[in-house]
Amino acid sequence: MAHPHARRATTRTRLVLRVIAGVVGAAAATVFLLAIWMVVSSRFGWDDRDVHGYSLLFGTPVAVFAGLVVAVSLPLAMPPKHRSRTRAVTLGVLAVTVLLLVIAVVTA
Repeated sequence: MAHPHARRATTRTRLVLRVIAGVVGAAAATVFLLAIWMVVSSRFGWDDRDVHGYSLLFGTPVAVFAGLVVAVSLPLAMPPKHRSRTRAVTLGVLAVTVLLLVIAVVTA
């Protein structure tokens, strides 16, 4: 049987790691949403804003990378019983978003 202080330290450590994963996931989600906004506004916005399409070309890989960070870190911030569902939802959203971003780049 584990010592009560050792169990409490493990629980605190896990809580701290979950909070760190949540902060990383929230920061990456912010970058992800901003990059998607940059790509969408470049693709469907006014022509004088992004004449050469650099926002479209550079925003897509940034969004994909930030989406991967969200898909990895956000399930770690959830309680263990909710991680599989959160992982499935984040990976599904990431897959659909990457598909739409690639379509936006290819059809530009």
